[in-house]
Amino acid sequence: MMVTLTIDGKQVQVKKTATIYEAAKEAGVDIPVLCYAKKLLPYGACRVCLVEVEQMKGRLIPSCTTPVTEGMVVTTINDEIRKVRKTVMEFLLVNHVLDCPVCDKGGECDLQDLAFEYEVTKNRFEGEKFDLPVDEINPLIERNMNRCVLCGKCVRVCDEVVGYGSYSFINRGFETKIATAFDRGLSCEFCGQCVSMCPVGAILPRPFKFKARPWQLKEVDSVCGYCGNGCTVTLGVLKEKVETIRFNDKTGVNDGNLCVRGRFGYSYVNSEERLTKPLVRKDGVLVEVEWDEALDAVAEGLEKAKGDKGVGILSGARLTNEELFVLKKLAGTLDTSNLDHSGGECYRGVTEGLKATLGLTASTATFPQVEECDTILAIRSDFYETHPVLGMVVNQALQRHGAKLLVVADKKGKLSKMHGAETLLAKPGCEVNLLNAMARTLLDEGLAVTDGVEGLDALQASLADYAPEKVAEQTGADPEAIKAAARRLAGSKKSAILLAYGLPYTAQSKELAVAAANLAILTGNVGREGSGLYLCGEKANSQGAIDLGILPEGSGLGSQAMLEAAGKGDLSALWVVGEDMVVSYPDRAKVEAALERAPFVVVQDLFLSATAQKADVVLPAASFAEKDGSFTNAERRVQRVRPGVPSPGEAKTDLEIFSLLAAKLGARVSYTGSAAIFAEISATVPGYEGIDYEAIGPQGAVWGGETLEPEFKKVVPVAGFEPLDAKFQLVTGSALYHSGTVSTRAKGPLAVVPEPYVELGRADAKALAIKDGDMVTLKSGGIELRLQAKVDLRMPEGVVFAPNHFDDGQINRIYKGEAAIAVELSK
Repeated sequence: MMVTLTIDGKQVQVKKTATIYEAAKEAGVDIPVLCYAKKLLPYGACRVCLVEVEQMKGRLIPSCTTPVTEGMVVTTINDEIRKVRKTVMEFLLVNHVLDCPVCDKGGECDLQDLAFEYEVTKNRFEGEKFDLPVDEINPLIERNMNRCVLCGKCVRVCDEVVGYGSYSFINRGFETKIATAFDRGLSCEFCGQCVSMCPVGAILPRPFKFKARPWQLKEVDSVCGYCGNGCTVTLGVLKEKVETIRFNDKTGVNDGNLCVRGRFGYSYVNSEERLTKPLVRKDGVLVEVEWDEALDAVAEGLEKAKGDKGVGILSGARLTNEELFVLKKLAGTLDTSNLDHSGGECYRGVTEGLKATLGLTASTATFPQVEECDTILAIRSDFYETHPVLGMVVNQALQRHGAKLLVVADKKGKLSKMHGAETLLAKPGCEVNLLNAMARTLLDEGLAVTDGVEGLDALQASLADYAPEKVAEQTGADPEAIKAAARRLAGSKKSAILLAYGLPYTAQSKELAVAAANLAILTGNVGREGSGLYLCGEKANSQGAIDLGILPEGSGLGSQAMLEAAGKGDLSALWVVGEDMVVSYPDRAKVEAALERAPFVVVQDLFLSATAQKADVVLPAASFAEKDGSFTNAERRVQRVRPGVPSPGEAKTDLEIFSLLAAKLGARVSYTGSAAIFAEISATVPGYEGIDYEAIGPQGAVWGGETLEPEFKKVVPVAGFEPLDAKFQLVTGSALYHSGTVSTRAKGPLAVVPEPYVELGRADAKALAIKDGDMVTLKSGGIELRLQAKVDLRMPEGVVFAPNHFDDGQINRIYKGEAAIAVELSK
């Protein structure tokens, strides 16, 4: 519903839910603010946005908290308003320290700008300047509360969006300040949302301190190179280096929200360890050579392998769509269908499961719809660790719309702590069992949507052993909680089912996808506007890799089969592009054997990784910050990736490398640039029809539309998991501060989590006399690892967790793709 009002003599029509400030903004009228942010709820703390409303004569009102009404007449500036705003500014500056010359906020400080605009050159009020200690206890965020204006934006964003609650107001009157718990140093998840919200220099990013003034930076909008969330990042570039990530809430689907990786994980781009010249192995040693020699060696080795036992191509999913498209063409030139990505074949099971039930291989809805949902089902508590910004959307759904969050997981996590969340804890690997029990509840109680659904009889029969009571006994979950969760999901008008996949989540990927899709079908989630089943990949272009068919076709070998073949001497060459598979793939021994026994190995990467060290030829590649092209995120949103800096030394983009190599191989793969390649993608790849590369705007282009209709709805029987009988079970996965192996080259994430660890609960730690920080031993299958202990409350008794990111941890010597691993744990 729309209302009409007049602002400074200009008639404006806006939504009934708008505030005066928002209406003025739509009309192009500027009203100053300090405490307002479009992603936060109205607050009205600073009072610099005061305006006059004709119908409310006699007093000025805050425009950011006052809703519009029909016929309202607003004056945003006159002598009286200017006078009051100037007085407000004087009050704000009474105790504010005058350290603008050394404040990193200089040049983009809202307080500084307003003081200039309202000519606050002197102050009628006198007060003692604050002299509070500066909080520099953590490596990423500096807090100088002497500069604070008590707008509360940091408090609100941490609560309303992030859901962490690091900050609050303490004390009263003139002693009021913003502080952490017990007024200690800041210790949180370091997403930096408070940094982006602070209108003054009270909260600043430490890695950027004294690097540059804002007007010196060139800003380049691109897409984060880490997870499949597809967040827009604005690179702050100075002298051909990425010096910071700038706040930008005008472009992209993330509304300016970023996690610790997106905001502070950029430094690997500038790393001095980056490869700058090609390397060729001579007399057993990798030595630097010119590009022409390296490409000749690659072409000769691949041509020889093509005529022998064949070539296997293993790609990462952080390449652009255009690079992946050309790579597939090169696979054709080399006469190989041995083409794959994601070494644990984690994506394969998920997409096969979705294909069998819905005829799709992608999420059915978009991220913004999650915020409007009544019920959200997250499979695994790790979902917040793998896709933190989508986790923030979940928190907003809970906080603002009263949504119910159901978490099916083997441990607690950030999602478990959110308001309105309920965690159904299961023994490791038993998520499918719980989902089956929910499906049975829907069918037994007549709550299921069955019109047009195939396979109901077969599913009903397969669920005979999945009564909630039996599953509860098997997994340790509460049977009534299982039933209540199913009823809640069935009764929701809008719901979201979230499932992440990635290299450390290989086990039961197909089973989980099928079980989740069965629930989506039976609850009417699929194809319903505002609802959706979300499959979220580990890497920035995981969905693009699936869309573009970076998969084995016909008799082609998948990644694991390629490694087995190479290890047996049945494959003549391996070409690894953008993946440190020695560290990231499950079963390290299998990977190392394949690399050692393959007659010819080529690695294309940014660093001399553990995988690159075993190659015959190493080609220096470019990072996301140096590329032109596109990524497709987990909601099917195609977004532009833009170069902000040149590649170091002689490093080249993967697209340039492919083009040069194609010429050496005599392939007809020649394009004038990314736009020309994307034109062919839009002409040949299903779903991408009609997307114009040059027309991809700030919000990207979602292929298939906001709601992707299933080709059919078929429920499919799926077997659960028999829990392990072991005193201790190890599960692996992602840590919030890291993504894959790339983040272990970035100073920001490493400053928070610098080394591998094993996480265990307090009860287990007490029983084993293990303290936080102790070195402990993990044993399994004759392999022994030494890791630092991390003791906390989220791990159930008998379950331990170790992240998969670190080479030093070598967790993939134990982890071979299982849902859970029986281990011995000792001090």
